[in-house]
Amino acid sequence: MAIIKDVAELNPGQCTGCRLCDIVCPSGAITMVTRRAVIDSPLCIGCGRCVDRCPEDIMWMSERAKPLEKTVLPEEVDQRLVTALLDKAGINPRVYVCVCTLTRASEIAGAVVKGAANLDEVSEMTGMRSGCGIYCVAPALRLLQAAGADISPAKYHRWYPCTVSLWDVSDAARASYPDAFIDEDRIAFDPTNERVRMEPFAPVSPSKKNAHRRATELASRAREPQ
Repeated sequence: MAIIKDVAELNPGQCTGCRLCDIVCPSGAITMVTRRAVIDSPLCIGCGRCVDRCPEDIMWMSERAKPLEKTVLPEEVDQRLVTALLDKAGINPRVYVCVCTLTRASEIAGAVVKGAANLDEVSEMTGMRSGCGIYCVAPALRLLQAAGADISPAKYHRWYPCTVSLWDVSDAARASYPDAFIDEDRIAFDPTNERVRMEPFAPVSPSKKNAHRRATELASRAREPQ
């Protein structure tokens, strides 16, 4: 859930039609009409990227008369479909996909089940990407991909199609790097594990703690002057 308090505005008479605001808008709130930017205020999630990117300095943020609440409520979608999508994507429903708005994976999955077919539509429904717009993109793309959506970047947009997760590591790689604890992490983060559903982050095992401690000690020694 995100509470959107601000909205982008501009002086259309001075717009040169460069499209930079349209390109960086994460919720599809800006379109070009006869080479002039037009803002659909209800779609704006108040991130301010357009203001930062406008080379003509003709855009600004204003406080909304009434804040917008962007969220997908559990009762709006079939939770069985939400759970199935999360399981297919290998994402814990309680993980915060968007740490800026504290939006969990279950809500992002709900937006996809409700009909969001791309990042812009997920952002418009949930307010995701209204903050940094960085860390939430990969898991959101993974959920869209699991739903069968085309996650190819739109023209001029820059993002990688998807990131490699625990579930994509090959058996050969897992066997070659036992110290990476891939199998252990798969168990810890398996969204189909009932315990994991209740605990967003499972406790780290003693063996993994010891390995991390040893690696930290070796790194510390390496930095010591000889």
